Amino acid sequence: MAAVLLVVLGVALVSRAQGPVVERRTPPPEGPSQPLPYSHRQHLELGLLECADCHVNPDRGRLMTFPDTDTCLSCHEAMPASAATLKRLESARVSSTPLPWTRVYRLADYVYWSHATHIGAAIACETCHGPVAERDVIALETNITTKRGCVTCHEARQVLSDCGDCHEPRQ
Repeated sequence: MAAVLLVVLGVALVSRAQGPVVERRTPPPEGPSQPLPYSHRQHLELGLLECADCHVNPDRGRLMTFPDTDTCLSCHEAMPASAATLKRLESARVSSTPLPWTRVYRLADYVYWSHATHIGAAIACETCHGPVAERDVIALETNITTKRGCVTCHEARQVLSDCGDCHEPRQ
């Protein structure tokens, strides 16, 4: 009986250490409607861009930003997108109106979370956001916006945390 218990415990520890940090949904769900068509796959497959080239984290805070129209047009003036998309980008730039991108990964307002901590720990964007570079449309593919997703990841990485780490703003 003790041997069986040791085997079960050993298998659990090995699978926990080697298993997926974040559960992924298969196949990916449909993503929200966005103001312009945008394919992360098409933009990333050439290896010329990284996430941080377009998604800036000001002051290493909670939210990554969406690229402003100048960022998009810095490439697309030389590498045109469709005429309609370019017209919409140029119109947004001229009017100084940001495009109303829809955020896909959203946490509850009462949860404190910081990209800075995770970037500092060298956690790759794909760990939480799934295989973005393979997607034309971004959708919520992981459970990382849930308590279970966070706890599973912390446990797998053996990162200690308490309730106050997520439920009290830390500065």
